[in-house]
Amino acid sequence: MNDETIRELIGPYLDDDLPTEAKRRVEEAILASPALAWEVQTLKITRERLRTDAGEVVASDAFRARTLRALYTDNPHLQNEDTENKEAGQFTLPIKL
Repeated sequence: MNDETIRELIGPYLDDDLPTEAKRRVEEAILASPALAWEVQTLKITRERLRTDAGEVVASDAFRARTLRALYTDNPHLQNEDTENKEAGQFTLPIKL
């Protein structure tokens, strides 16, 4: 596997979503490349910090409303109600922690 293929597999590797053989090959590549090892460690730390701090993020109602309108505009399959006429405080985040 080349470095680009390995980089595409870093996320699934950290999520433990790779078959045994693919996981082994990714680990070999990471051990052989300090640059890949650095990327893996950086992504791992970033994910841990985001998961730890996710409950502490505070966003204004207006920001949430804009973000969700953009989400629903870009992904109409997620829209389950009329989002155009909602007030900012009526939105709930579709994220499960």
